[in-house]
Amino acid sequence: MKKDNLEDLFKESFENFEADVNPTVWKNVQTALKGFSLGLLGKMLLNKLGSSAVISIVSSAAAIIATVFVMNGTKTETKTAEPKKVVQLKVVSEVVKPSADEIKLFLTPEKAVVKETPAVVKNEIVPIKIPVIKKDKKAIEALISDNRIASISSSCVGGAVPLIISLSNLGSGKINKWTFNDGTKPMTGAEPVKYFDEPGIYTITLTSISSDGKTAVDSIKVEALANSSITTPSEFSPNGDGKDDLFVFNRVNVERYTIMIVDKNANVVYDYSGTDGKWDGKTPNGKKAQEGIYYYIVSAIGKDGKTYEKKGKINLSR
Repeated sequence: MKKDNLEDLFKESFENFEADVNPTVWKNVQTALKGFSLGLLGKMLLNKLGSSAVISIVSSAAAIIATVFVMNGTKTETKTAEPKKVVQLKVVSEVVKPSADEIKLFLTPEKAVVKETPAVVKNEIVPIKIPVIKKDKKAIEALISDNRIASISSSCVGGAVPLIISLSNLGSGKINKWTFNDGTKPMTGAEPVKYFDEPGIYTITLTSISSDGKTAVDSIKVEALANSSITTPSEFSPNGDGKDDLFVFNRVNVERYTIMIVDKNANVVYDYSGTDGKWDGKTPNGKKAQEGIYYYIVSAIGKDGKTYEKKGKINLSR
């Protein structure tokens, strides 16, 4: 409700009032209402109590102010008393009293909303368990003592045959004996040289005696690898003269291979898988193959792990 409307309400309440109101008095009332921030009070009352309650309060206030007018009018001027008219105040609506909860809500100040900061989860450091090595003084001393007397050093621990290895004792042993599991005789000396001609895994053992008579043993393993190879001839003549009568692959340290030979029409004339294949120049039905060019494909695996894939051609003549 606006301030002007309240003032109009006051005036309307006094329309039938008999007292002659001095204009100066009314002006003073208006000034008092303005000083009290009537607009703000009205707005607050409307928000909290409702319009019906405000109108009732205004009606009561009108009656009080009317009494003030009478007192002020009596002071300024005396008039002949006339029969008073009963002023009937218009009741707009029933007075509604605010509830206790509404009053409490009106008087309670608004609380600022505080945002909760999420708790920071700290990374837990899990301790790492380090294995503990038991300290055995006698075992450590024995280990150091043995290594000081016998300690093998070799130029290599593997390679293709023929494998040549230079050996030496880094320990303090004065008498050294070298033994091998390839069936050869033992060797002596501080720096022997050993040859391995056949592929295989071998064990070299050193037994050394120190100047004070203590004995220590050390050993290592070496691997001798086979050098594989495979070659093919360019022609052969299966005529029974005992010379180049068979088509044979020249192979060294080859474990197994597969070969297929075909004629110019892609007919298979020879097919073999194994370790000792030989073509005698005959077809699968036992007839002599015609002279001419034949084609082969061979796949092989060497003892040293090498693989071979070869393609070529060969001339058959009689």
